[in-house]
Amino acid sequence: MAVPEQVTTLINSSGNSFHAKVAQRFKELGWDITISPYYMDQSQDKAREIDLIAERRFPVHRHHDKDNYSGDIVIRLYIECKYIPAHAIFWFSDKDKVAAERLVCSFGFNKLYSYMQQHHYLAQSERVAKLFASGNSKGQETEAIYKALNQVLNARVSMQHQVSSRHPILLMEYPVVVCSSFSHIFCLDFFGTGEPESAAPVTENFQLEVQYAYYNRQGNPKNDYFLIDFVDFHKLDSFDKAVEDDVKAAKNFC
Repeated sequence: MAVPEQVTTLINSSGNSFHAKVAQRFKELGWDITISPYYMDQSQDKAREIDLIAERRFPVHRHHDKDNYSGDIVIRLYIECKYIPAHAIFWFSDKDKVAAERLVCSFGFNKLYSYMQQHHYLAQSERVAKLFASGNSKGQETEAIYKALNQVLNARVSMQHQVSSRHPILLMEYPVVVCSSFSHIFCLDFFGTGEPESAAPVTENFQLEVQYAYYNRQGNPKNDYFLIDFVDFHKLDSFDKAVEDDVKAAKNFC
């Protein structure tokens, strides 16, 4: 039986094919995947969905002795998958290094030790995205990039510490946006001339810096600094390697 045209249109316009592709690649890289979990947005008392939660456990053995298991370092990713059909531009500036260091310290790192600088929030992306605009904008609330970062941040603050692993010795939770491609993404220097001729294509994974105000699960107002990883699907392996390097650095004090 021929597939109805409406069904074909629904499949092609849903974005679920790319969603599944991202989930499959994370599984191949050794991550445990939860597909489209719902959570309660505390600020609006409303159920919301995020595309994926990826979780990976890294066992820690004292003195490199495989028989002396002490627990797991757990990495948890809150992921939105975005097909990018239209052009987008990000304005970049220097990363707030002090705030980034505080964020890494919140995972348990100590800034007195050099291994902290190996964390990818500090070792990569000295310049970060601050603002953005895209060609499919119809207002901020429906803009694809805005929706993606809002979803990963909402999920990050609403579902934090809800890991499947029992009593991890260290937990690091990252908001992540995986893009179908960076071929339509360009960047400008925030403090530059702003001339269109100075726009350049984005070719590497990057981070977006945001100060995010929200209510925590206890109903208390918070205002925290976050870095959101923007990852080209074709460079997902590179991001996976960066996360593994975070774990290697953390094993210096676990």
